Amino acid sequence: MNVSANMLRSKFYVCPVCGNILHSMGEAVVQCHGILLTPCQAEETDENHMIFIERVEDEYFVRMDHDMTKEHYISFVAAVSSDKMQMVKLYPEGNAEARFKINGVKRILFYCNRDGMFYISPIKGYWVW
Repeated sequence: MNVSANMLRSKFYVCPVCGNILHSMGEAVVQCHGILLTPCQAEETDENHMIFIERVEDEYFVRMDHDMTKEHYISFVAAVSSDKMQMVKLYPEGNAEARFKINGVKRILFYCNRDGMFYISPIKGYWVW
């Protein structure tokens, strides 16, 4: 049985030393800087990590009200469907926002360098009209 056939089962690994982001479609043994990395465990968004989703034609415009300083920032945002993964790398002092093609997106994930990974379903998201 191929347990990695669905992109919704994707795993993300983030190196605590350099911030390198690694993606796998299933379980993997991943090392960076000699450190064995464990997959990020995504939690549902909370009041400190609110995400706002706006539908613009055939895209989701995603933004977060979050610090984007060199010490505390959103590292990446990903939109995952059963057969695709779209990812946007964000940088400190930039905007915490991204655009994704809607194409069956079931989950939007984002990674805070201090607090870890969070997710939301775009259907249940905090919509801005």
